[in-house]
Amino acid sequence: MKDNVLGKRLENLRNLQNKNQKEFAEFLGIPQPSMSAYENGKNNPTIDVLIDIADKCKVSLDWLVGKVNHNFTVSSMRDVVSFFYELSFKNEVGFKINIEDGLNNDVSILFSDNSKYPLNTEIISILKELSNDIFDLDSYSITKNQFDILKNSIVSKYNQPLTNKERIAND
Repeated sequence: MKDNVLGKRLENLRNLQNKNQKEFAEFLGIPQPSMSAYENGKNNPTIDVLIDIADKCKVSLDWLVGKVNHNFTVSSMRDVVSFFYELSFKNEVGFKINIEDGLNNDVSILFSDNSKYPLNTEIISILKELSNDIFDLDSYSITKNQFDILKNSIVSKYNQPLTNKERIAND
């Protein structure tokens, strides 16, 4: 694997979980010397070990080995729904849905700017910017290439992990 992408990704996953190499190796069920060799690019794991690492760390195998640069894929509405449930469960986003008896499918979603949910304002900003960019693309104000550049710029801003604070049942 060129430039030891696997090793860098393993180290990144380990750091995201705030684990040292020994703790991360134990979590994955791998001997610590093997983990060290993987991170340093001195040895490569078998495909079975790679699959197990990807499963336990909840990342795609393609991302882990450097085939793609993003580790989240959306292939269905299920992925979108899971994403919002995960954000809500991590207590990062709070929202209310108001269904009105007006037009067919008339739904309004309210993300309040509440200090309890620090990502609400960010999500509103992202959705607004996405909406504006799609409008510009659809109205031929920007090209597909310009749209992709804008998208990549926004995506690169938001690479911090969630705080992983659990939602309290009484919340």
